[in-house]
Amino acid sequence: MTPRLARARRFGSNPRVSLDIDSLERQIVRVETALILLTIAAIAVADAWVGTDRSLGPLYLVPLSYSALSHRGWTTFALVLVCLALRQLFGPLEETRDPWGHFIRDLGIAAIFVITVGYLHRLGRQRNEFFALARSQRDELSREIEVAGEVQRRLLESHQGAPVDLDFHAWADPLKAVGGDYYDLWTTDEGRTIVVVADVAGKGLSAALLMPALRIAVRSAVTGKMEPARILAEVNETLCQATEPSSYATLFFASLELERGSLTYVNAGHLPGLLVDGSGGVRWLSGGGTPVGLVPGADYESHTLPLSADDLLVLYTDGIWEAENPAGEEFGRERLARAALSVRDRPAREVVEAIREEWQRFREGADPADDTTVIALRAGVPPAPGRR
Repeated sequence: MTPRLARARRFGSNPRVSLDIDSLERQIVRVETALILLTIAAIAVADAWVGTDRSLGPLYLVPLSYSALSHRGWTTFALVLVCLALRQLFGPLEETRDPWGHFIRDLGIAAIFVITVGYLHRLGRQRNEFFALARSQRDELSREIEVAGEVQRRLLESHQGAPVDLDFHAWADPLKAVGGDYYDLWTTDEGRTIVVVADVAGKGLSAALLMPALRIAVRSAVTGKMEPARILAEVNETLCQATEPSSYATLFFASLELERGSLTYVNAGHLPGLLVDGSGGVRWLSGGGTPVGLVPGADYESHTLPLSADDLLVLYTDGIWEAENPAGEEFGRERLARAALSVRDRPAREVVEAIREEWQRFREGADPADDTTVIALRAGVPPAPGRR
């Protein structure tokens, strides 16, 4: 075996050979003790050389401080006695008829110094342990939040695929690892296509914890041919009973009956949906009731509109509408409408991308201030570009 390989194995490169930490620690302690004793001896010899008119006694505080940091208290106390005896023997600061009085005085001074150093050392060690624990808990929480963010992302993407005659695309970007924006799309047994966009009050983990509860409440309430207004009333009651008053969400709920060509929606305190018809006409879908989970017994109102294959519906959260540029201007409804109109006859994916690009260009590099979600859908799938 070569010397290099032997050294590698000695320090744990071979998984079958482990480093004896306890033995290493004992060796280090022995080396430290030897250095302390050598330092004390060197100071004593030097003190004897310089004569009785001066003393190097204060230098004993150096090895004593190191001993207080690395050794037990009784060991340091014994070294204090040794150093004081050497100081009185080789280098008293003044001639005196009461050497024991000066010895006791110096003993008190040295003891106070060593105790102070030892106490500060313990405080420093406790501080380091505290910050090490804080960092460990921070890293653990960060890992858990990352896992929660991944679970939330999969939850948002777990909706059923859109019907073949419905073009749908969504983009969500939480401000933090997890967020409070929620969107969903599924088809009921009765053939209705349900589209939901919601914004839970708050940001980060507090909002993210309510998001799954809101999703469950909405999906559980959609049964049979119940009107959207009644569905939202049931969702509201569920949240009011199960959550704190500060836990609420704005929500846009839409029920599409593609065969009949109709759209029924309820806007529960959410920003108005944008409906662009085939000729480029713009309609904002607002009104319907208060945010869900805020007021027990709240009433909601449904609105029904005709829906054609050329109509484009754009839903979003306030991270889009209320985004500001460096000058403090809001992105607002006009910019949102212009971005959607510029690609109104394009697939839903391109509509969402156009809005997103315009939103990013408008911010001029400013950081977003909220979770951001945009979805686009139409009742018919646009033809491929080459077949227009």
